[in-house]
Amino acid sequence: MKSVVCTKLGDPKLLEIKEVDIPNPHDDEVLVKVDAAGVNYPDALLVQGKYQVVVEPPFTPGNEVCGYVEQVGKDVDLKKGMKVIGLPEIGGFSEYVCINKKLVIPISDNINSLAGASLPINYGTTYYALKRRAKATSGETLLILGASGGVGTASIQLGKILGLTTIAAVGSSEKEEYVKSLGVDHVIRYDKENLKESAKKLTGGKGVDIVVDPVGGNVSEEALRATAWNGRLLVIGFAQGEIPKIPLNITLVKGVSIVGVWWGRWTQTSPKETAEDFKELIGFINEGKLNINPKNVYSIQEVSTAMDNFLNRKNIGKTVIKF
Repeated sequence: MKSVVCTKLGDPKLLEIKEVDIPNPHDDEVLVKVDAAGVNYPDALLVQGKYQVVVEPPFTPGNEVCGYVEQVGKDVDLKKGMKVIGLPEIGGFSEYVCINKKLVIPISDNINSLAGASLPINYGTTYYALKRRAKATSGETLLILGASGGVGTASIQLGKILGLTTIAAVGSSEKEEYVKSLGVDHVIRYDKENLKESAKKLTGGKGVDIVVDPVGGNVSEEALRATAWNGRLLVIGFAQGEIPKIPLNITLVKGVSIVGVWWGRWTQTSPKETAEDFKELIGFINEGKLNINPKNVYSIQEVSTAMDNFLNRKNIGKTVIKF
């Protein structure tokens, strides 16, 4: 089978496409024939050795896939041919991957594989952030930093489903047009206006209730200052590259909470709740409330390009590899 292999930590251009053996599943594993795999910013960090978990080469990145059950271990109930979403710890950028049965979710054949491969990380993270960490309620306002990215896209769509007023912060005309196509309520342009002042104006001076922050850098403090009393800043990542140093007096005078969102860790500690969230997300798709159309679809040979777009902040929307 073809597999993307990181043989040396560093630039994504160092990744190689290799022919490797198809793995055999252990007793509690499922072998999935991958139809599509999601690409995310942490993948680009992982191959550089800059992610919070460092993996020594050689390894195959990728930890969200959609495909079909090819083979199962003796302790697995799933049947060959079932369509599934899977969350391998690693190895998703391959034609086949073994995944623990607890991290394999059956889905309808009617769900497009590109949508299935887009769902787990961005939408799983965002739903966990809004539902469980922010405890968002209908009628609240949601400010989304880096709103044209994968988490941003999910935040706009899920925010609307949850009844939130969505405010997208973006830095270019192209990104502005993209978030408008998703039905966002308001747009703030980083490059043209002050984030805090604009957010305050859009909320009648109150400030925003919730901030989704996958960006970091100086905009994190600006967004924190734009929150309402008892607001919540959801820390999801640092795509800008700089980890912000927040003056804690802001949290005191505004009663605001800074909330960490590490969805991957939570899925390991709370499998029952994770399954509940996925059931709800898949329900949104089946009911026509959530329409996932990844903007960037690459072949396996183009994985390096896909990762470079994340590192250069050129990525707009969700990115998927189609096998």
